[in-house]
Amino acid sequence: MTGKADGTKTCQIDLVVEEREERTRAKARLAWAGRKFVGVGLARLDPADQPVARIGDELAIARALSDLSNQLLALTSTDIQASTHEPVTGLHR
Repeated sequence: MTGKADGTKTCQIDLVVEEREERTRAKARLAWAGRKFVGVGLARLDPADQPVARIGDELAIARALSDLSNQLLALTSTDIQASTHEPVTGLHR
């Protein structure tokens, strides 16, 4: 993550997609606040479907980003609770 004088922050999410036979696996990697996170998403081709690699890639990437998002929400919840000493509610909207 890099910060700028105007208060904006940027970070980079690296996505890696691997295809093996009829399965696709995506990994979304993020370094944030001194921590590293890896979200994983899987997709498989249904035997009844036509093979369209892009669709499997999109689904695996979406699932990896969703997994990454859930990890960040869990971290946020833990940080809020540690700061406020109160249970966290309503974070997952």
